[in-house]
Amino acid sequence: MLLRQRAGVLLMILFLPINGPLWRMFMESIGNPIPMGDLQFFGFSMMLFVTGAVMMIAPKTGSGSDSVE
Repeated sequence: MLLRQRAGVLLMILFLPINGPLWRMFMESIGNPIPMGDLQFFGFSMMLFVTGAVMMIAPKTGSGSDSVE
C-alpha cells in the first residue's frame, strides 16, 4: 500500500460524516471552537472524506515503463 493510499484511509477515518460532532466537542474542550456552522462543517468534512477516497482509489501514476510497441 502506497503512502498516498494510507493517508487517504486516514483522512476517510478521521473525517467520516458521523465524526463531525466529535470534532466539535474536542475543539471546544481545548478552548478553540470551530468558527463554522453545522452545515458548513459537514460540507468541509465531506470534502475531506471524498479527497481521502480519491487518494485511496486512484491508480498509481508512474513513468510508463509498460509501453506498447
